[in-house]
Amino acid sequence: MRRLAMLLPALLLVTPTTAQMAMPLPADILVQTVDSDTKPRPWAIFFPRAAGVGSLVPGNQYADLAAFLNQRGIDVAIIDGDFALKRLNPVGSAGEKRAVIAVDALGRLRAQGRFDMRCPGIVVGWSRGGEGALTLASSTSGTDSGIRAAIVYYPSVGGQPSPWPQRMPVLALQGSADGTAPAKKLEALAAKRVRNDEYPFVIKLYPGAKHRFDVARPVDDPASAKVGKDFDAKAHADALAAIDAFLTERAISGESCALD
Repeated sequence: MRRLAMLLPALLLVTPTTAQMAMPLPADILVQTVDSDTKPRPWAIFFPRAAGVGSLVPGNQYADLAAFLNQRGIDVAIIDGDFALKRLNPVGSAGEKRAVIAVDALGRLRAQGRFDMRCPGIVVGWSRGGEGALTLASSTSGTDSGIRAAIVYYPSVGGQPSPWPQRMPVLALQGSADGTAPAKKLEALAAKRVRNDEYPFVIKLYPGAKHRFDVARPVDDPASAKVGKDFDAKAHADALAAIDAFLTERAISGESCALD
């Protein structure tokens, strides 16, 4: 964590040149916004699981959740973690590396006039991508970047410190029958965290649900008739309802960033 604390302030303070501002985003930063304008809105950064982003069309789990957030007035950037890791070659744990990637992505988006820091941001991570979300939720790299809440689906937590220094509200969506990222590890992280009554750590545990309970179709073939073997329609629907309630409680929606 100390490495990360030393590196990120320098990244946060970088002012893009005019040439940099005109540059297109790297291919590993994929944007799905409410509209094509640059109107200030709440925003979200996604860190997918190890299978990658896939094809971002309806039926893809990341495209579908981005559309769900777009309907709430929230712009979304989906990070293709494997390609971003190769481009930036950051050091540290899985979470620390993804925190550096997030800061880089936000800097590039803000150079284009998007993802205004004055608007509340959230980070969403799945499985290994959850390590990045949890690191941002427990370090100044997250709060200094404008991130105000974290949502994690069945996160890996092996790279997180103990006690875990929570710095923002967290919603965790977890299956009770997850053999890849067991619920007991997530529960231990939450139980041993540095507690702050201002920041809840909400765990929604779905009975019988497995890892990837929200994956209805393969990410690289969203139009497939094949349903994911671990998909749990009820857990998936309940998770979306939990996200909606969590964001409503935090007042994160299109109405929460009226700067103009």
